Amino acid sequence: MPHQKWTLLLCGLIFSFVLENLGERRHQPCFNDNDHGFIKVHQKMLRALHAHRPLHAHRHPHLRPVNHAANTCKDFLSGLSAGRSSQELSHRSLAPWRTRTVENHDMYPSRYEEAECLCDGCIINGVENNSYNSVPVEQTFLFLRKVKCPSDPSKYSIEYEKVNVRVACTCAVPRS
Repeated sequence: MPHQKWTLLLCGLIFSFVLENLGERRHQPCFNDNDHGFIKVHQKMLRALHAHRPLHAHRHPHLRPVNHAANTCKDFLSGLSAGRSSQELSHRSLAPWRTRTVENHDMYPSRYEEAECLCDGCIINGVENNSYNSVPVEQTFLFLRKVKCPSDPSKYSIEYEKVNVRVACTCAVPRS
């Protein structure tokens, strides 16, 4: 009987710890910009959450400017008819897309890439077919957001924030 009480107590403590560490809006201590707290806390949180799959911005720390030959579906189709092709999946897809860099300095990472579908329909045999739809594919990523500390507005705290990021486009049958 005493063994069961200790087991229940231990399970309760572990459950409390897990809830605290996985909470949606967990606050951290207040920092100022000179503390470099944002980066340190981010690394600590990622280790605690076992988040091993970073965003594209982490794989490409020096994001290049986004220059695409096609900014619209019409531009994309003109490139196809002119015989220009690309090895990139975004240009070989039936639902082509371009990427743009999103910046938000109150979040970490502060830069990431997001997909924008070029066409409303899908490219079938080199022609846009509106019997189908180009739709964005979203993935949820964990970001950190700076929040002003109520006790000292010159400092900030950090909260988790889940953000849906469009990572590609796919061709789909229209919704009924």
